[in-house]
Amino acid sequence: MCGTVIHMHDAIQWSKRGARSYDIAGHIKIRRGAYAHPEWWRGLPRYEQYRVRVEVASLSLKNPIFALESAAVFHGLPVFGEPRIHLYSLHAQRTCTRGDVTVHASCDPREVVTRAGVSVTSLLDTTVDLLRVLPLALGVAVLDAALRLGLSLDAVKHRLRTQASKRGRRQALNAVDLADPRSESVLESLSRVVIGALGFRPPELQVSFRLDEGTSRADFFWRDVSVVGEADGAVKYDARFGPEVQAIRNERKREVALLRVVRRVARWEWMDVWHPDRLERILTAAGVPRDRPADPHIDRLLRNKRTRHTIDQLHA
Repeated sequence: MCGTVIHMHDAIQWSKRGARSYDIAGHIKIRRGAYAHPEWWRGLPRYEQYRVRVEVASLSLKNPIFALESAAVFHGLPVFGEPRIHLYSLHAQRTCTRGDVTVHASCDPREVVTRAGVSVTSLLDTTVDLLRVLPLALGVAVLDAALRLGLSLDAVKHRLRTQASKRGRRQALNAVDLADPRSESVLESLSRVVIGALGFRPPELQVSFRLDEGTSRADFFWRDVSVVGEADGAVKYDARFGPEVQAIRNERKREVALLRVVRRVARWEWMDVWHPDRLERILTAAGVPRDRPADPHIDRLLRNKRTRHTIDQLHA
């Protein structure tokens, strides 16, 4: 908006008496009783739009306890797809949905904590709940992020094995076996799972190289064939690291320097991982060796009904 920053408190217009109480012409309805300036709203990535929806819901719902993806936004965990608002109920006898809100009942109690003044399921319970319902690769990305935040892998194992619910337990334990907090982004975590499912030899993670310009770390390294792998999320080139053009130039200089000490640098982006045949071609062309055939059901590691719109909002 011509350089003007529109903050959430300014952009959202509330109406407890109904939309007609305010002039909301041209505004976008976020959820019942809440509207946002369209230019501000459309400028937000999908995962930020979801965060705003959850924050708006926290102001309108009565004593909510947020769970699953809705709790994840308060813990700083990645969120995939376009989720509903998810609440945990201490007293509900069954799970029910009304409007854009699903209230979950459970035979297993959850630890409830406060984040930003809002009640949410704990980091441990939020992570475990998501591991049970997300496709394996996305669950690994959530777990890697939770481990980087300080969650204990032993605590995750214990919670999964002691809860009465068996739903998604096997898949969640598979995610535990694949977790590695050394992956520094969602894209790196997804890449690692897909690389394994494609049958390629496991790479070393976060290997440091001594270059003329200083020390540089690579996301992935296949030492036996001297190939570096780089998962290029947009975060590497956004304004947090200086002007975009300069960031791209710096990355190109880094690649040239790397090629003085390794044989090949293979690069891939979000769409290459989301469509594994593309990543397969990239790694094969780079000479990365395979130990076994690709999993014929590899798409199941990335997609289910819950995450069908994921590619629209993935972010490193």
